[in-house]
Amino acid sequence: MGRRELRNKSKDKKNADHQEKDRQYNSSVNNLYPKFSLEFNTASGRKISDIKDKKDRVLVLDKFVYLNTLTWKDIKKLPREQGFEKIPFSQLKKAGNKPHRFKDETDVVVFRMPSAKGRLIGFIDSEVFYLVWVDTKFDMYNH
Repeated sequence: MGRRELRNKSKDKKNADHQEKDRQYNSSVNNLYPKFSLEFNTASGRKISDIKDKKDRVLVLDKFVYLNTLTWKDIKKLPREQGFEKIPFSQLKKAGNKPHRFKDETDVVVFRMPSAKGRLIGFIDSEVFYLVWVDTKFDMYNH
C-alpha cells in the first residue's frame, strides 16, 4: 500500500469520526432544553421593548417559559402553531441586515406568539434561539 492510499485511508477515518461526532452532537442538542438570547434584538420597531401593550410583552416571556419546559426534540415535534417553522430569509420584508454571526444562514426560525399577537423571528445556533425581530404587525413576511 502506497503513501497516497494510507493518507486517503487516514482522511476517510477522520471524516467518519467527524461525521459520528456531528451525529452525537446533534442528538445531544435535541435532548437539551432551549436557551434564549436577546443579544441581537436591536432593530428599531422590532424589539420586545417596542411592543406597546405590557400584556403583549409578557406573552413573549410566556412563550419562552413554555418552550423551556420542552427539549428541542419535543419542540421540533410540535405543530408550527406551537413550535416553529423555518422560512427563507429572502422572504422577509423590512428586516434590514441580519446579524453578521448569521450571515451564512439562508433560513430564519419563526415562533408564533400566543393569542396570535405576533411572531418571534431569529436563528437557532446549537441549543440557543437568538431573537432578532418581533413582528407584531404581521408585516415582515406574507402569512
